[in-house]
Order: sequence, then C-alpha cells, then structure tokens
Amino acid sequence: MGAELSRTVTRRTVRTAAFICVGMAAVAMLVLGVVGRPGSGAALACGLLLGTTNGLIAARFISLPLPFVASSLLRLMTLSVIGIAIGLALGLVNIWLVILGLGVAQFVLAATALREVARR
Repeated sequence: MGAELSRTVTRRTVRTAAFICVGMAAVAMLVLGVVGRPGSGAALACGLLLGTTNGLIAARFISLPLPFVASSLLRLMTLSVIGIAIGLALGLVNIWLVILGLGVAQFVLAATALREVARR
C-alpha cells in the first residue's frame, strides 16, 4: 500500500509541475510574441517544456536499479545538450532562454514536490 501511495504522489507531483510549466510556456509565447520577440518566446517555451520531461523521466527511473546520482547526471546532461541544440536551432542568441526555461522547470518541480511534502 505504501509503494502505491508513493507512486500516486509522485505522479501527481510531476503532473502538477507539467501543467504549471505548460501554462508558463503558453504565457511566455504570448507575452514575448506581443512584444515582438517570438523567437525568444519559443526558446523559453521550449526550455520549459523540455524541463518538464525531466520529472517524467525521473519518475520512471526511480523504479530502476540505477544509482540516483548517476541517473540524475545522465538526465540533466542529456536535457542540457538537447536544450543547447534547440537553442542553436532557434538562434545562438536564444540558447540562454532555453537553458533558463529548463532551470525554471526544475524549480517548479522542486516547489511542487515541497508542497506535496508539506501536505503530509
């Protein structure tokens, strides 16, 4: 029963963080598009959406017999490389926005997890 509850809480946490990041990505696209920077909006939105996948992947990796530090480093390095590639595709000047979006998504995931812990 405890393991199932833990999975449910993990799923809820990741899902909540994903919804928040999708909403933030839409707002970023809208606001930066309105001010005449649609490429910047797209870069920030891509970073937020890419960062959301970290929580989804981490939730899957928890059940695997891999050391947490190793799987975390692998996930973060892979997502960073993908983020840089997306930033290059959207223009060299936008790389930092993709990486910023990744970082914000990690903060949202951590804040959502903290909220779940505080609920208990």
